[in-house]
Amino acid sequence: MVILGLGSNLGDRLQHLRQALTLLKKTPNFSVKKVSPVYISDALLPENAEESWNIPYLNLALRCETTLTPHELLTHTKNIELQFGRKTEKRWSPRPIDIDILAWDNEILYDEKLHIPHEQLHLRPFALWPLADVAPEWIYPLQNTCQGKTAAEIAALWGSRFSGEAPLHTRQIPHRIDTPQLVGILNLTPDSFSKDGIYCNEHHALEHAKLCIASGAEIIDIGAEATNPNAKPVDKKEEWQRLLPTLKFILENRKHFLLPPKISVDTRHVAIAKQCLDLGIDWINDVSGLDDPAMRELIAATNCDLILMHHRGIPVDIHHMLPPHENPVTQVYNWAEKRLALLEKQGIAKQRIIFDVGIGFGKNPEHSLALIQNIATFKSLGTRLLVGHSRKRFLSLFTDKSFVERDTETQAISSFLATQAVDFLRLHNIELCARTFKVEKTI
Repeated sequence: MVILGLGSNLGDRLQHLRQALTLLKKTPNFSVKKVSPVYISDALLPENAEESWNIPYLNLALRCETTLTPHELLTHTKNIELQFGRKTEKRWSPRPIDIDILAWDNEILYDEKLHIPHEQLHLRPFALWPLADVAPEWIYPLQNTCQGKTAAEIAALWGSRFSGEAPLHTRQIPHRIDTPQLVGILNLTPDSFSKDGIYCNEHHALEHAKLCIASGAEIIDIGAEATNPNAKPVDKKEEWQRLLPTLKFILENRKHFLLPPKISVDTRHVAIAKQCLDLGIDWINDVSGLDDPAMRELIAATNCDLILMHHRGIPVDIHHMLPPHENPVTQVYNWAEKRLALLEKQGIAKQRIIFDVGIGFGKNPEHSLALIQNIATFKSLGTRLLVGHSRKRFLSLFTDKSFVERDTETQAISSFLATQAVDFLRLHNIELCARTFKVEKTI
């Protein structure tokens, strides 16, 4: 058993941890068995450190198996650090990724290049708490007051993992790097199908967005036009009037979130998409599937990511659905292949595209369920995948509860999708999903 500690306090910290995990999994004769929750802590700084170094760390641990020697594994981890552009910095300076060998069974190894375990491990909750999450039975071998105690016993001395009262204000956060990234829904509409619209109040919207991120989301998707069959169409002027105050307010306050989120705007109108991009958003979520050539031209001229969704008409028309007697997976897949080829021809690379099968958009409940059951088929498109199934009409197959009472069914499907290599889940109830994933990954 080998325990690695991963940390990042520079740039997109969660994404750096995620990318490092991907690279580690490619290491020959090495396998990752378990991933810990993520912890946030103040940076450990020397005296007179530069103010710019004071950036909170995100840390986690990996329980691994390997036939490599400690020094061979060290070579691989250092090479991964170099791939992130890490150079030989001053001690404790910020870095995009830091990979340490925390433990190697119960062995002790001290030489010029390696200290296993680290002599300060028992004093550092940002390292020992994650270790205890993946290997609570590990026995501390060094000769000090903790010798012979398990990681769980030592970690218990700091009290709650969630209070922030441990050294360096270390605490566990809801985010994970081994489950789909969660996209929090922020509806600025009075006629959202799930009745969750936060209409024309940027302060309420900001608090909702902050809560989504604090609960485990990494992206906030903001929409100012409802697209359900009962929604009233809005013109571009009204959509922009709803969107602008809240969008600006959230962008101005992004640095005050637990983790600065990516911001996505759900719009099918080119003029609005351009104004949002000019303000500095990260994603465009075009539910019309980039049908408009002008939208394709706009996206090609930027470097933003985009959500490309299959549909049969916007707003949704219940009389314009996929043919009921044809395979919905084949129909949606063929549409996606053709649309992706068109976008690539117009200069929009697949690496920027997140494909959404469009649950409920031009599909009957059975179509939507079939798409979810076969979602792994769409990985061969070569894009990232997002599924937006939260509280939707197709869940009437399982319940007669109102839309706002469908989080149980939504979560059951989220748990399935997490086993299918889906990259993003667009949800109303972020907290329920993050808490469920944490338990599922532990057991």
